[in-house]
Amino acid sequence: MKNFLNTIRRRIRPPYPAGFEEIERAERIFYLEYLRAEMTVFDVGANVGELTLLFSRFAADGSVHAFEASKSTFERLELVCRAAERRNVVLNHLALSDKNGSINLHVYDDSLSSFNSQAVRPLKNYGLDFEPVGIEEVKAVTVDDYCESKNIANIDLLKIDVEGAEYQVMLGARQMLRDKRIGCLTFEFGQTTFDMGNNPEEIEAFLNSMDYKIRNMVKGDPIFPGRESVQTARYSMHIATPE
Repeated sequence: MKNFLNTIRRRIRPPYPAGFEEIERAERIFYLEYLRAEMTVFDVGANVGELTLLFSRFAADGSVHAFEASKSTFERLELVCRAAERRNVVLNHLALSDKNGSINLHVYDDSLSSFNSQAVRPLKNYGLDFEPVGIEEVKAVTVDDYCESKNIANIDLLKIDVEGAEYQVMLGARQMLRDKRIGCLTFEFGQTTFDMGNNPEEIEAFLNSMDYKIRNMVKGDPIFPGRESVQTARYSMHIATPE
C-alpha cells in the first residue's frame, strides 16, 4: 500500500520545479530536521525575523546572528526579537558581501521589503508594477572578517536570502568554506540571481572548488531550475554541504 501511495503522489505531483508553497514547506522541514540546540546559525537577509525566531528556538543553547541591511526592516526585526525575548539572537544592521565597505540597497515600500536588493531589478518585465522608493548606503562586511572579529570558529548553518547577491556572500566566506568551517549553506536562486549579474555556473563552480556538494531543497527537483537565462529561471532553494 505504501509503495502504491508513493506512486500515486509522484503521478499527481506537478512537473518540476516546485511552486513557492512547496519550496517554503521543504525549507521549514529541512531546518527543523537539521537544527540542534547548540548550533551557531547565520540568518543573512533576516527581513523581519520569521526564520530568525525559528532558528533561535531550535538552536536555543547556541547563537543566531541575524543580518538585515534595510534600516526600516532592521528596526522591525529588532522589535520582533525584543518582543519574543530571544536572548541568543545577535542583531546586525549590516550587509554581508564579498568585501568590506558599503553597498547600495534599492529599498521598496515596507510591505514589499522582501524585494529589497542591491540589483536594479526590471520587475515590470516580470509583470510586477512597482518600483523602489529609495536607495540606502549600507555598511558591508565579509563573513570571514565578521567571524574573525567575533571569534566564531564554525558556522553550523549559513542561510542566505539576499535577493540575488547570494554569490557575493559566499565569496566573502571563502576562507570559512575552504576550511570546512561551515557545516551547511542554504541559498536562493531565481531571476534575482541574473538581475544581480550572477549566473548559476559560476556559483556551482565556486562551491565545487570548495568541495561543497549542491542539491535542490525539494527532493527530485534539479539544481538551478531554468538555469539557462533570466527568462527561464525559477525560484528555488538549495543546500550545499561539504563532500
